[in-house]
Amino acid sequence: MSTQQKIISLQAAGTLVRYMPRVNRPPRRRLFLGPDAQKDLVDPQSATNLLVGKAHIVNALDRWVLGERIYGRTRGEFLDRLKPPPPDIWEIRVTPPAVQARLFGRFAEPDTLILTKFHTRSMLGNKGSEGWKNAMAACHKCWDDLFPNHACFTHSDVQFYITENCDAFPI
Repeated sequence: MSTQQKIISLQAAGTLVRYMPRVNRPPRRRLFLGPDAQKDLVDPQSATNLLVGKAHIVNALDRWVLGERIYGRTRGEFLDRLKPPPPDIWEIRVTPPAVQARLFGRFAEPDTLILTKFHTRSMLGNKGSEGWKNAMAACHKCWDDLFPNHACFTHSDVQFYITENCDAFPI
């Protein structure tokens, strides 16, 4: 079974939910939420909704799905690949509020991001801390649970992950 077929199967089972933008414009990229990310988005009592604010998170998700510009004058202003191990864990950075969020996931294929969990930045601690390591390991485990025997998409150039409307920032 291909990764695309597995996504379709997981959607049919309700395990993955495709995120659609709030505005009436067609999506240009795909975004799917795993079970924990679904809960983080819809549960009004989730830490990210309480501390960051759901509107800030939804704005970031809409930005991705609608194909808005992914910029990177410096590394990872909106989207960044985290330093392994494990490899190829990505984060969407929600930075406008005082309490920030990090949305962890992996690419299934170009322009297709599977988010596994949302975290408040303060919960993660300093880069390289146990909080970061645990969150990255949980993302990796969630991927393996959802897509056994399917590697995530990898490349050395960001323009292969995001095929349009993206600055060539270093990853």
